[in-house]
Amino acid sequence: MADLPTYLVLGFIIVPPILRQAKRLASSVRTPRPIDPSQPPPPKLLSRQRLTPFSTPFTAAVSIASILLVLISLRNLVPVQYGFDIFIPSSVIDKLRKSIYTLYTAPSVFQPEDGIDNVPLHIEAFRGGSKPDLFLAYKAPITIPTTTLRDLINATPSLLPIGYLTPVKQAELQALIARLSSYEGRRTYLLLGPAPLLDCTFCKNASDHFWYALPFLFGAYAWRILALGLLTTHPHDSVAVAIRQLGALFGFSSPPPPQTQAPQANAKEHEADRSGWRTPSVTVLLGLLVVEMLIMFEFGQVTAGSSRLNHWHTNLHIIRQLVFLALVLTVYLQPAPKVVGSFEQSMLHLAAAQQSLQNLIHVSELDDITRTVVLQDDQLLQMSRQWRSSSDSRAGPNMGPKKASSIIQAVAQQEGQTATAGIAQAREGIQRATRFWWQNAEAVNQQADDRERHFDQATTARSGKSPAPSTAIESASARSPSSNTANKVE
Repeated sequence: MADLPTYLVLGFIIVPPILRQAKRLASSVRTPRPIDPSQPPPPKLLSRQRLTPFSTPFTAAVSIASILLVLISLRNLVPVQYGFDIFIPSSVIDKLRKSIYTLYTAPSVFQPEDGIDNVPLHIEAFRGGSKPDLFLAYKAPITIPTTTLRDLINATPSLLPIGYLTPVKQAELQALIARLSSYEGRRTYLLLGPAPLLDCTFCKNASDHFWYALPFLFGAYAWRILALGLLTTHPHDSVAVAIRQLGALFGFSSPPPPQTQAPQANAKEHEADRSGWRTPSVTVLLGLLVVEMLIMFEFGQVTAGSSRLNHWHTNLHIIRQLVFLALVLTVYLQPAPKVVGSFEQSMLHLAAAQQSLQNLIHVSELDDITRTVVLQDDQLLQMSRQWRSSSDSRAGPNMGPKKASSIIQAVAQQEGQTATAGIAQAREGIQRATRFWWQNAEAVNQQADDRERHFDQATTARSGKSPAPSTAIESASARSPSSNTANKVE
């Protein structure tokens, strides 16, 4: 084993690049993207549009796997004293075996094993998975004598961190207590757990126990890395395609997208992308694996006190479950927001451009109609001249051609936040100018309607008194185009 200065030198050499890489990965996972005004707003954190738990076979598989992983982590945090076991008698197993042999084999092949005492099937899946060491379960110091520890176990067997005390576990318990009679045995037990002490028959020292426990530690992290690999599979990877084909084989196909939705809402919106979390999650698990190996191999110190830090195996088990549970919840509940493809983005820009052109055409037609109405009516023309002469003193929008030109030049010359602020200012000014112009156009139309109404009333009154003279007819014919044009404005 290397000494402490060697590890410090290796730490100064290896740790800074790892930290820089982790910082880069953490910043690149959730980097905010610039929001385009033509794109729809991103969905909420826990919305169905973002999670899509059971919309396709692939998302259903990811959701079910996430639920199972969360339940496994929670079960491993519950102490083994809580829960219940299921025992299936050996007679039931023997009868089931006989019935299967009778159905699928010749009667002469099966020979009853009456002289063999079959062990009942023991199911512990409904019991907690956290197994603290004996010292922590009985709140005893690690320097307690072996006889005193044995007396505590015999007095309160319900506190045993091994579950239901079967005859097989009773024999394992007695063998474990016998191996805890030395300091080296207790140190190995607190660092590596009971498995190396009970199962390793060729281990002679602490190094042998460490190498025996190392493959089991690799296995505990290997299946977790594979599970996170499934959760972080991209919707277009081969694994996702295989799951969809398997679901279609059993009749679980993806629902077709509704025809009434927008062009950007297609079948891809049902596939949540969590692939961005793969590298950070695997990096966290591998880092935790390295920490556990260093503690087991070198830095795990056991002192003659009642400190919680002495129980390394139990503490690392709890930390491993909490970290894995946090990773599963983070990966599942925070998928990457949907990124619109190039074709969909082009369609969105075309739709926005079409809407803008329609608005411009409508405004242009309204401008022509209003100009015609004003030019054909003397009173409206006089009112428009008065309004223009007094427009400088009235409270109106301050966005004119010169102001817009200066803003455009500033945007073309500058970059960054200044350009963004200039564009926002220009957009706000154009909106104010359009709104103000629209209000003025509505006022002109209202005045034209009132004038037409008064003209009709005057014509009706004159026709009731006497025949209309030629001058009145000429006046009516002269004013009729303005009324017709006003109707067009409406």
